[in-house]
Amino acid sequence: MFAASACFVTMAALIKTLGRGLPITELMFLRSLMALPVLFGFILHGGHPLLVRDWKRLLLRMLFGTTAMFCFYYALTHMPLADCVFIGRTQPLFLTLMAPFLVGEQGKKNVWIAIALGLAGTAMIMKPQVGWTLASTAALTAAFLAALAHLMVRMLSRTETTLVIVFNFTVLLCLVSGLATLSTFTLPSSHQWLLLLAIAGFASLGQYLLTKAYSLDLAPTVAAASYASVVLSILYGYLFWNEMPSLTSVLGAFLIVCGGMYLMLTTLRAEYASSS
Repeated sequence: MFAASACFVTMAALIKTLGRGLPITELMFLRSLMALPVLFGFILHGGHPLLVRDWKRLLLRMLFGTTAMFCFYYALTHMPLADCVFIGRTQPLFLTLMAPFLVGEQGKKNVWIAIALGLAGTAMIMKPQVGWTLASTAALTAAFLAALAHLMVRMLSRTETTLVIVFNFTVLLCLVSGLATLSTFTLPSSHQWLLLLAIAGFASLGQYLLTKAYSLDLAPTVAAASYASVVLSILYGYLFWNEMPSLTSVLGAFLIVCGGMYLMLTTLRAEYASSS
């Protein structure tokens, strides 16, 4: 999940760089279209089936995921990145709260501690001054819908392979966003094509790693690990925009790292105890 977080933070920074130069539906369409040949090649090479068996949950995953993606892209291009990332970190809370009802997975005490530390650290780092604009509402909606989409992934991963789930979602995303962008399609410039290629690459890899993570561990545990994205966003700000983190940001990052390390150590200890 840490690797998936790195991919998604990189993708978000690239989308922010691209700005409002392209319609959101076109960005979603081109991102998925570029990823399809690569995913299709992996499907054929691995001898995987082309279609999932659980179409009902796949359609729900597509509905929640596509709407969350649209809201997230809108928020990224209409509000500061820091505020958008902070609101997005409410997603693990939504997921942990809904996991017992949808997938029957209770968050253990160590998961809740990790989430609490992550939220506290995130608040220290971001120090958001967020007014409830349309963009901030879109960011919160994206977090809620993304939690639902991730739970659908968790349920799908019980019967489907990671690659097949990602491929089917990408096909549906390409079809839906392609129809939505027919009337507003704008030919990207050469610079925009490069950014789009990078966005497609990081997004597809992130989707694969995310789906794999949910197939290997409990949903609340994976959600808590996603707080690594906050630390990475601070690192990107320092490296590419010369933003020096304050002392409170350093302390916040320390809390997030402590939460993640605590989660991993307690999970490993529990697995060792159950196997011995």
